[in-house]
Amino acid sequence: MEAKGRILVVDDEMLVRQGIIHLLNWESEGFQIVGEAANGKEALELVHLHRPHIILTDIVMPVMDGTELAKVVKAMYPDIEIVVLSSFGEFEYVRSTFQSGVADYMLKPKLDAASLLEVLHKTAQRIPELRGMELTGDSKHSLDYILDKLISGYSITYDRQELESALPYTDFALLIADAQLGSATLQRSEEWAEAVIGAIVQHMQSPLTVRLLSHQDGQIRFLLNLDPEAKAAAARLVRQLAETGASSGMGLFFALSRFFTDIEAMHEVYSNEIMQIVNHRFFLSNRQYLILDELNEQGESVSFDMEAFNAGLNRQEYPQAFGRLRSYVQSMPGRKDMDMFALKSSLGHSLFNIIVSLQHFHYEAASLDEGKYEYFRSIHEADHITDVIALVEKFLNEAMECVTGKKAGSPAFQKILQYIDEHLSEPLTLTEVAKLFHFNASYLSNYFTVHNKEGFNEYLNRIRIDKACELLRDNSALSIAEIGSLVGYSDHSYFTKVFRKLKGISPSLYRKN
Repeated sequence: MEAKGRILVVDDEMLVRQGIIHLLNWESEGFQIVGEAANGKEALELVHLHRPHIILTDIVMPVMDGTELAKVVKAMYPDIEIVVLSSFGEFEYVRSTFQSGVADYMLKPKLDAASLLEVLHKTAQRIPELRGMELTGDSKHSLDYILDKLISGYSITYDRQELESALPYTDFALLIADAQLGSATLQRSEEWAEAVIGAIVQHMQSPLTVRLLSHQDGQIRFLLNLDPEAKAAAARLVRQLAETGASSGMGLFFALSRFFTDIEAMHEVYSNEIMQIVNHRFFLSNRQYLILDELNEQGESVSFDMEAFNAGLNRQEYPQAFGRLRSYVQSMPGRKDMDMFALKSSLGHSLFNIIVSLQHFHYEAASLDEGKYEYFRSIHEADHITDVIALVEKFLNEAMECVTGKKAGSPAFQKILQYIDEHLSEPLTLTEVAKLFHFNASYLSNYFTVHNKEGFNEYLNRIRIDKACELLRDNSALSIAEIGSLVGYSDHSYFTKVFRKLKGISPSLYRKN
């Protein structure tokens, strides 16, 4: 009786995952890779979806590590076996996983096809469903296996005539549903997208078929096989899919590649062109889908004259130089001919050059220099161009304050302090105050420290405790718990803890003294 052992690969490094997935001809060895995940949380979602027999997992991963994954999986699915992949220096982690019922472990540096197969066959004998069964595979590759190899860029021998019989049309395209921006789970997103695509294609009655591929890094991937006359239908499919997704609250983003006739070009199209489309969401943040052919319809090119900008800095013509940079950044929304990474890198250099110029001409820019890495980080992590515009605007305003010598008395900062003073009894948080004053939360944290030489939370606790001291002295009728509540601490024990930390004694002793 034949059986296939279902395997899930979990590692936070994509190259490691891909290396394992393509280390063996899994089907010919009697196994099947049913999914891959970058951390334990993603893996759990795939476990519920695919019910693998064996999980190959790294130990040290973000979000949820291999140790926690092993505990959760063995508690929920005792029959699933886990093989740990570790480095030489992670023995203590590995030892802890065995307490959760891990079947075996392998060292990554010594991982090879033969030793991996030996461990997997030994592990398979521990699984009731597979015990006593001979794991066998078919020497002929399945279509799913061939397509997975091709989109991953690995060479594979296959029967072209059989492939053409399964994919009868001459043209291909890749359709991606990016689940990273949506609130739905990957499983729900994949099931929804496959069902809706099937319904739309059936209604169209065009020479077009769609095949679900393996997903990767939160991207649900489909291969479109179509007759050349159905290219317009493929574009309509994407638009209808995006409209249906928006009305259903799925929060997915869709991308359609260029059309190609050689199936072996799939890896290049995915790696080089699909990612280009996905990155353009940064400039077109209000769009729910993008089609490569539309991106190729370029508008008027916009470039930044870095030489003129730097010349303005060297002449201390700061208003003009800042205005040049401001206009350039504000022209970015909607651009179809820009590269996100190149723009972010260019802006980082421009902000750095501003700081260097201010310091060279002896402007008081120490605090701006201290906060530069927070700006660089925020720009690098920004999801949309609108976020970058706001960050650059705040940087330029702060830089101009250095030039005019008015930085210490910033009116904007005084308004923030005034607001905090007037709302002490409310549950103030950095995020809420930042939103109120149209700041990025990370930027406000840095901005607050720069202007006040004291962090947001430190300042908030200090003025609250100062106000509490005033109430303790002047309002003997109020209980200590009531005073804590009046200055924003709903938790009495936490109020006492903060008070003691700042004043060295408890609120009750302070009142007695």
